[in-house]
Amino acid sequence: MTKKFPAFLAVLLILSAQVTAAATAVDVHGNVVAAVSAETSAQRSFREWEDSKEILAAEIRDMKALEAWLDFQNEKYARYVRRQHDVIAELERRKEEAKRIRMELEPFLETVVESLEHFVDTDLPFLQEERRDRIAFLRESLDDYRLELSEKLRRVFEALLVEAEYGRTVSTSTQELNIDGQPTLVTVFRLGRTALFYQTGDGQRSGAWDRASQAWTPLDAQYAKTLSRARDMAERKRAVELLVLPVGGAR
Repeated sequence: MTKKFPAFLAVLLILSAQVTAAATAVDVHGNVVAAVSAETSAQRSFREWEDSKEILAAEIRDMKALEAWLDFQNEKYARYVRRQHDVIAELERRKEEAKRIRMELEPFLETVVESLEHFVDTDLPFLQEERRDRIAFLRESLDDYRLELSEKLRRVFEALLVEAEYGRTVSTSTQELNIDGQPTLVTVFRLGRTALFYQTGDGQRSGAWDRASQAWTPLDAQYAKTLSRARDMAERKRAVELLVLPVGGAR
C-alpha cells in the first residue's frame, strides 16, 4: 500500500531544495569573487615583484660598476703610494747626500778662500785694494752663521769668476809708483794675467813687473812706442794690431 506524504512535507522538501540551491549559488559566487580577487592580488604582487626585481637588478649593476671603479681606484692609489714611497726614499737619500756635501763643502770653501788669498798676494799687483776687500768680504761671509751654505758658495764662485775674468781682459790705470827712488805718477797697462807694464806721462820711461824679484824693473827704450800703442788699444783709441812686448820679464 503506497504511503502518501503529507502536502506540507512536500512543500518543506521543495523549500529546502530551493534554499539549498540558493545557498550553493551564493557560495559559488563568493568563491568566484574570491578567486578573481586572489588573481588580481597575485597579478598586482607579480607586477610589484617585477618592479622590485628591475630595481634590484639596476642596483646590482650599479654596485658592480661601483666595485669595478673602486678596484680601479684602489690599484691607482696603490701605484701612487708606491711612487710616493719611492719619492720619499729618494728625498731621504738626497737629504743624507746634502748633509754629507755640507760637511765637506764648508771646510772646502775655507780652503778655496785661503788659496785665492795666497794667489792674489803672489799675483801681478793690480787692483790690490779691490781684490783684498773681496777676500775680506768672503771671509766675513763664511763666518756668518745666518747665511745659507748655497749663498756662501755663490759668493765664492762669483769671486773666482771675477778673478778668472782678469785673465781675459786688458786694462789701464793711473797710479803712483816709486821710480828711481821718487814717487812718480804713471800709467799702468795690464795684459791679462800675463804681464804688467808702466809708462811715465812723457813716455820716456817704461818698466814691467818682474815676478821673480816681485819688483818693478825698467824696460829698454825700444819698447816705449810699442807700449804706447798697446795702451791706446786697451783704451780703444786705436785699432787692434799685433805687437811685440817683453812678456815674462824685463828686457
